[in-house]
Amino acid sequence: MKAASKTAIGNAAGTVLKSICTANGFHGEYWLDQAVCAPVSPKEAQNAIEALEMTLATLEASMEALIFQARRRRNDFLPINRLAVETVVEIFHNVLDSDALCPPTCIPYLERLKGLASVCSAWRRLISRTPGLWAVLESTCPLTFLPTVIQRAEGSPLNIRCADAGRYPSLNQHSATAFLRCVIPLTNDWAILYLDLPESTQPPTHQLLEENTPNLRKVWCKGTGGLVAKPFGGPTPQLKQLHLHSVSIDWSFVELKDLSALVLVDSQAPSISQLLAILDRSPELELMELGNSRVDVTDAPSAASNIILPRLKDLTLSYISHQAISSIVRSIHAPRFSTFVIIPEITPEDSETTFPALNPNLEHLVPAIQCTLTEGKGVELTISSHDVDFVVRRDTNAACLKFYAKINERPHLQSHLTWLQSNIDFKAECAFGIQEASVTFGWGTSLENIHLPILEWIPNIRELDIVTHQGASELIQDLTERICNGNKVDWRCPRLRKIGFCGFPTSRKDVLEFARRRYGDRPTREEVDENGEIIVHWPDTLEYLDVQGVEDMDYETVEDLKAITGCPRIVGP
Repeated sequence: MKAASKTAIGNAAGTVLKSICTANGFHGEYWLDQAVCAPVSPKEAQNAIEALEMTLATLEASMEALIFQARRRRNDFLPINRLAVETVVEIFHNVLDSDALCPPTCIPYLERLKGLASVCSAWRRLISRTPGLWAVLESTCPLTFLPTVIQRAEGSPLNIRCADAGRYPSLNQHSATAFLRCVIPLTNDWAILYLDLPESTQPPTHQLLEENTPNLRKVWCKGTGGLVAKPFGGPTPQLKQLHLHSVSIDWSFVELKDLSALVLVDSQAPSISQLLAILDRSPELELMELGNSRVDVTDAPSAASNIILPRLKDLTLSYISHQAISSIVRSIHAPRFSTFVIIPEITPEDSETTFPALNPNLEHLVPAIQCTLTEGKGVELTISSHDVDFVVRRDTNAACLKFYAKINERPHLQSHLTWLQSNIDFKAECAFGIQEASVTFGWGTSLENIHLPILEWIPNIRELDIVTHQGASELIQDLTERICNGNKVDWRCPRLRKIGFCGFPTSRKDVLEFARRRYGDRPTREEVDENGEIIVHWPDTLEYLDVQGVEDMDYETVEDLKAITGCPRIVGP
């Protein structure tokens, strides 16, 4: 009986051991060897089971450790982790825009750095031991933490950013002053300086710019019009970008060379001879802007200089004297422009004289200007009695090409069109890729036969405003004419969607005829020939119509125009 009991206990223990081993993935007959594992009593069986469970727990812990190591090794083989440390640091610099002159976002730099460090422990360790990533000192940094940031920068070239409340809401006079007091002792390490200080903040901007900064590379400064007598404390051989807004400096004190960007807005500019010398010493110049700046032209050279600027892409000369513009544009040579803006300042001395043609000065730049024109997406042409404004825009609202001229001649379109054609050599094929355009004939403009070339000259006109002295009836007749080309029929300005007839007097009868002929006779289906090609290309549907300047316009006529054209928005008297 006892022998039978031992056998039963042994079998039961073996079954339990086998089930445990199988459930945990252990196989092998030696686990179930009765001579080794079979207990002689229930207590021994229980002890054996507990021992085996401890063994399994140990094996599971070892397996989890191996899995963790495998995952770490897998992370080591991820593309980002296989890059060299220097490459990863460079990526971090680009993500954070640590070398940017202007703050790229309103989010403080330290918050963005903290977000990057929170991705994983490896990135956190890399950021903590990379001094260059801590070298951006912003006025948003808590003053109690600023010494820690400076210490972690470990003498790296510093990017100093101190802006007004428009960009950093927490900045006030006290915090800005305290911040500047902390960073002024480090001027030898300044590489980038961005200052947009409140007017009441001390020290004044002009005093701050007189600090000795021999390693400065980029400067963006907005002041209150003060004069910097000793800019940057002396020579700045590494300065590449200089942006001054409402700040004037003593140009005889500092010699600039090898610049890539020069921007002077509401500031005292160097004289023409000094400016041309700076340009001649900066063959890598890419950006130049003079806006509402005072330029001394008394020392302008009689002969044009020959300054080659192969990388110059953006040139803006706005609200400076015409003589200064002429001296600059006739002296520089560039292969192409991305931005080309000319807006001469009209001085009292120019009020009684005709605006001189720029063609002799711009002739050598026409190919570069045409590159900008060809790449444009939109054109805005505004012609009034005494001026012409021509703007080319890209995808953004910023102008990439702009001309503005005050013309004190007879207020007819002929003088404006002649000036425009002679000064930029504008041809229809140059604007072939332009997707849309708007044309405005302003008050005092007398419509002549010359307006027809303008409408054909600029393709894809989407908006047309007519605020002329003698009304728009003549132009309306041109817009209703069909142009026959073989067996095909087209319209003038087929892409036209917004029209304003505000010139008085304009005949109500002409407007109704325009609506009927251009939009009222449109068939429900396209007219095609036997080959399936469209015979009549009907104009686009009208979206906006302004008839406030039309004679005797009344509510009933406005309703008739809506019914004829299908235009959803008609502005009447």
